[in-house]
Amino acid sequence: MPVQTGDRPQIPLGLGNALAENTSALKYFSELSSEKQRQIIDRTNTMTSRAEIRSFVRNITGLGNVI
Repeated sequence: MPVQTGDRPQIPLGLGNALAENTSALKYFSELSSEKQRQIIDRTNTMTSRAEIRSFVRNITGLGNVI
């Protein structure tokens, strides 16, 4: 279970792994506010497969206007 440390939410393992594989998405995610990061984390919490999370992360930089 993710634990929040300081101002930033802790990244769940599946999302963290997918971000580590995609440096563009990782950079984008790390520059977001805590609230925007939390929204992304919340969206991935409903995903049930590694492939689904990876696909989401591949498209994360295009989500700036949606989130």
